[in-house]
Parts: sequence; C-alpha cells; structure tokens
Amino acid sequence: MLAYTAVNAVVRPVIWSDSGWGLLSWDLRHGLPWNHWASPDPQDIGRDISTFMSTWSPGQHVVPGVLEGLGLSLGHAVIATDAIFSVIGLVGWFVLYRAFGFPPHVAAIALALIACSRGFAFPFVIFIGGEVLLFGIAPWFLWLVWRLRELRWFSVPALVVGTALMFFAKISAVILACAAISAAVLSGPVPWRNRMDTVRRGLVAGITIALIGVVLYYGWHSRGWTAASTMAAIKWSSLIPHAIFILSCVWGAALSFGELGNFVFLHPGRAIVGSQLEVGYLLALPAAVTLYLVWRQLHRSHPQYLVFAGLTTLAYGTVFLGLWVHGATIGQEERYFRPVSLLLLVGAVQAFLTVPSRLLRLAGILLALVGTIYGLAGQARHIVVNLGHPLGVRDFRHSTADEAVVKFIRTIDVPSPDRASTLIFVPSPEIGLEVRQVRVMANHADFWAIEDMRNLKFRGRVPRLYVIVQKRLVAQGKAQAMMDQFVDYKPSEWKETPLGDFVCFSVVD
Repeated sequence: MLAYTAVNAVVRPVIWSDSGWGLLSWDLRHGLPWNHWASPDPQDIGRDISTFMSTWSPGQHVVPGVLEGLGLSLGHAVIATDAIFSVIGLVGWFVLYRAFGFPPHVAAIALALIACSRGFAFPFVIFIGGEVLLFGIAPWFLWLVWRLRELRWFSVPALVVGTALMFFAKISAVILACAAISAAVLSGPVPWRNRMDTVRRGLVAGITIALIGVVLYYGWHSRGWTAASTMAAIKWSSLIPHAIFILSCVWGAALSFGELGNFVFLHPGRAIVGSQLEVGYLLALPAAVTLYLVWRQLHRSHPQYLVFAGLTTLAYGTVFLGLWVHGATIGQEERYFRPVSLLLLVGAVQAFLTVPSRLLRLAGILLALVGTIYGLAGQARHIVVNLGHPLGVRDFRHSTADEAVVKFIRTIDVPSPDRASTLIFVPSPEIGLEVRQVRVMANHADFWAIEDMRNLKFRGRVPRLYVIVQKRLVAQGKAQAMMDQFVDYKPSEWKETPLGDFVCFSVVD
C-alpha cells in the first residue's frame, strides 16, 4: 500500500468521469446548498440553476473535496483518500476475518492477496470514487452486524447509522447493508430451535430495513435520478444468464478474475466472445467448484460464518438480479460484487489450505498467483500509461483530454469581472475540473446517444461560448448535435479551432 501511494504521489492519478461529475458539484464558489451543483438554465444559459446530485453518493467528492480545501491539490487529495480508506479497509477486513474465527495466518494470507489484487490497486492510478470508500467502510459495518447478530432492539440505531455511512461511500452499499442485516436473522446457533427468538430477530431486522428504506427514499431517491430509477418490463429470458454472471462475480471479484476474463476474451480487436455475460459463463464452473469446496471444508468448523456470508451474498445477488431483469441502468460490472467476494475470500483461503487433495491445493495456489500477477502487472501498466497523460492544473492526469486541450482551457479560463460571461462546454466531466475561473458544463458525449443530445435545447446567449469535442465526434455528428443544442446561435457564427485530437467551436461576441 505504501508503494502504491508513494509511486502515484509522483505520477499522479487519473480521475474517472463518474467521479468527475461529483467533483464538479463540489464547487463552493456557487454558494449552493449541500450536494447541489450548478448548470446553465435551459431557458437562459446566461444564468445557472441548481440541481440535487442524486446519481452518485456524496463520499466520492466530499472526502477529496475537503482535503483539497485543506490545502492539498486535487490529485494529492485523491491519493490521500485512497491511502486512508485502503488502510482502514485492510485493518477492517483483518478484524472481520478474525471475528469469524479464522486463524491469524489465514486472515494474513487473505489480506496479502487483497493488497496485490487489481481491485485494491486500481484506485491509486484511476480514482473511481466510492469503490475505495466502500472498501474501507464495508468490513467495519459487516463486523458491526456480526457483533449485533442477536439483533436486540438497541442495535437498531447503530445499524441505521452504520448504513448511512455505507451509503455515504456508495449508493449500492445500502443493498449490502440490508442483505447483511437480513442474514443476521438466521446467523445464530441453530436458529430453528428457538423459533420465537428467530421471529423477534426478523422483526428487528424488518423494522431496521424499513427505517433505512423510508429515510433513503425521502432523503435521497425521491429527490432525483439514480441508476435504480429506470425500470422496464421484466425480461424473464435474462434471468438465468444474469444469475450465472452473478455467480462468477461472487467468486472472482475479490481477485478481479472477471476483469481478467474480459481482458482475455473481450479485448477490442480480438474479441473471442460477445459480452461480459458470456465471460461469466466461462467462469461459472470454477466458481461453483470453489464455492462447493468452501462449504464442504467449513460447514463443521465455521457454520455460522457460512450462514452469514452465504445469506448475505444470496440476498445481495438476488437484489441485483431483480434490478437487471427489470431493466435498471446499473452496469453489469464485476466491481459491484467485490464486497461480498471479499467476505467469501477468507473462507476460500481456509478451504484451499485445509483440503486434503494436493491437486486442489495446487489449483488454489495457481488461482492466487494469477490474481496477484494480474493485479501487480496491471498496476505497473497503468502507471506507465498515466505518465503519458497530460497533467492538469489541479494535479491529476487526464485520460480523455490531450495536452493541447489542457493548455487551451488555461488560455480561456481567465478571471473576469463577470464570471458568467464565459461558458465552456466539454465532452466529459473530469475535463471540466480544469475550469476554475469561469462557468463550465459537461456531458458524456462518448456514451450518450446522438438522439438524446439533439433533444436537449438551451436558449439565450453569453458573450463567450466554447464547445470542445474530440475530432472523431465531428465525423459521428455529435459535435454538430452539441452546437445545435444552443438554439439562439446561428450556424454561421461558429469558429473552428483545431486542438490536437480535439477541436473547439466557439462564438465570441
């Protein structure tokens, strides 16, 4: 962890576009209420309106934003965030593993595998927001649930507050929190023998989850769009494929085997299969064998751990399965299952260490080697790639913008008596983080459909308007769609300025 931090303190990290949206909202110059962000008013781009930032949880921008406010550059604030929550997480997972009754050496091996994995190392080179915060908070919340698994009434406030901290890290962490609370109902010794106590536990868990749901809905979900807001007709045909994909993710996410599979089988230009779901099919067999081995080796020595980890995973996976089958826009990505995969990792380490078969022990060693080599090799590659990206004014690397764009923004982002007089429109939110003196707006031009872009319209004028896009988007028609959004500007007014692999279209009155 120290090596990751030291190297990337020199190299500087890239900021992911999703995190860029959150960090754009952390702009205290607007004087807006907490967690609101400013954007041009569609009825008059000369003024701003505020919108509640509901799409992403606040932790990804509040923590580095506060650290930047204390004097760090944004790049170093991101590295500090990664380092702090990585340490907290490593300690937390060790404490949790020991609380489950695993020997110190088993917990230590599991931590060594985690520290060498791609999922642990990746945030140090590319800041992906809530993932690293969740890594730090999740084991402590799971430890809390495990300690309170008797589910006495006094545990309700603690679990609600703990879930709020989980939500602060990542919105999907609420699913993990509720899954763990549900699993605690049956995680005591022989719960079926004392049915009244099990019913009481279920009642406490139900009330706790209901409180969490009410607070989440009225405090957040009802205030804006989230990835779970868009639902479509149920596609029963996708039930089994997604279930198999979840099985592979639960097994592989701790050591990023699914991402390795995507690299091998879905690499652009030499794709062997057609989708991530098909990669999941390929990994399903080793996943099933490993999970069966864990159950066979631990069902006598660690029965309560198996029940808690198994039911938490089952409940968590079932919710995601339901969301995907209903057409929610949550991406089909392995990273969502890393917390439950880490919950199961220590059991897998124990199982492979104690299984009598030398062949299975060798298979476990090979899996561990593959995961660690992939993690360390991937980290080294990202460091080299990051060195080729331009360094921004706030001390982080740009993976979308090139050097010409970064330099050009510095020439037009100049102090003015009227900050609203200049508006810069960029095709990815992290590019907008370069703008410090004037106004900025962003979209996800690479990922948005051109029809959706054409449907957006902005009225009014500003003295200086700049639209910066990649040259390839000009050929795709997206650049024209972005300019057409400004309906009070004539096509003949736009001036074109080449900027390396980008181009800037501007109107300066």
